[in-house]
Amino acid sequence: MPSAVRGFTLLELLVGISIFVLVGSVTFSLMAAVSKAWQRGTALCEDLHAGDYVLDQIMDGLLAARYRDRADGFQLKDEGSGPGAMDKISWVKEGPSLIGEDSHLARTYHRVRLFVGRDEEGTSGAAFTAWGDEYLQPENFDPDSLPPEVLSKRIVGINCRVATNNFEMNRLEWMDTWDDELPGGDNMTNHVPRFVEVTLYLKPLAEGEPPVEMRRMADIPVANQGMK
Repeated sequence: MPSAVRGFTLLELLVGISIFVLVGSVTFSLMAAVSKAWQRGTALCEDLHAGDYVLDQIMDGLLAARYRDRADGFQLKDEGSGPGAMDKISWVKEGPSLIGEDSHLARTYHRVRLFVGRDEEGTSGAAFTAWGDEYLQPENFDPDSLPPEVLSKRIVGINCRVATNNFEMNRLEWMDTWDDELPGGDNMTNHVPRFVEVTLYLKPLAEGEPPVEMRRMADIPVANQGMK
């Protein structure tokens, strides 16, 4: 007499299906987490690359600062602090940093202004304007009329502070503003601060997160050369 063929019971099938669904769910969740982490890492790398590029340009431009008279003084307008900061800085420099090798200004002294702005196409981000000496401009020239050029649309905030030597206190004195009429402290720096610290705030990687923060400091050579 042949033996009976034993099949799966309904309970065994349900248990097997449940295990299969559980394994599939765990696998899908793991793959989703890995994919999200990869996307986040890629976005962070892109942000850091953009921030490094802008900071490189700014630092090179600050190191190329030049001074001939009071009209070439460094300017810093304080517009808040932290991620919402919209500080504006301006100085006279030479060379291609910020403006590019192809600009005719790269071969002469020129003033640059750095800020968070919007170009003619409506793109906002870290932007600059640049113009040459007064004798190269018409009498009715207005720097505010220049269209900004955006360096990176990933940057949503700029914070800046400056420091110079305070010989009475024998230390550096950090300030959030700087202009030709700076009271107290050490004004024998050609009205260009010794140190300029720039902090960039980049768009958050996800909604509700704080902006990515990047910071660098430049030691400006011309500030140490004394009045000439």
